[in-house]
Amino acid sequence: MRLLLLLTFVLFGRGQGAQAAETKSVIGVFYLKPMFAHLHQNASRYSSSLTTLACGHAIKVLQSTKENTPPEVVFNGSWNLVSVGPYEGYIRSEFLSPTKVECFQDKYTKFFDIFELDLAELYYWGRLYDLYSQGKSKVR
Repeated sequence: MRLLLLLTFVLFGRGQGAQAAETKSVIGVFYLKPMFAHLHQNASRYSSSLTTLACGHAIKVLQSTKENTPPEVVFNGSWNLVSVGPYEGYIRSEFLSPTKVECFQDKYTKFFDIFELDLAELYYWGRLYDLYSQGKSKVR
């Protein structure tokens, strides 16, 4: 019986020790550039949305490190690991600005309020910005 208990604790202890602790630190505070965007669960524009954000929203960009590994900024090509309120997720790096941007809804509040957007419409506008590709075409 003692041998069984000893083996259980040894095996359980090894399983816990094999997992490296992950620490996250804040790199800086950035601001959202487009009118609406989504905070995603994974670094993909097709992943689940955690929340919808509006232009000018403050976003903390995180750096993720694990024990026994050198620090690494999670910058997966065009995605950053961020923290917004109670959520941690990913947002496209092209949507972030180091300085506060001038937003349409802040500049023209009376005009913007006429639309009376509800939550579902905010969600769909955010998805549109996520799926809209910007850049130059390679087509001749």
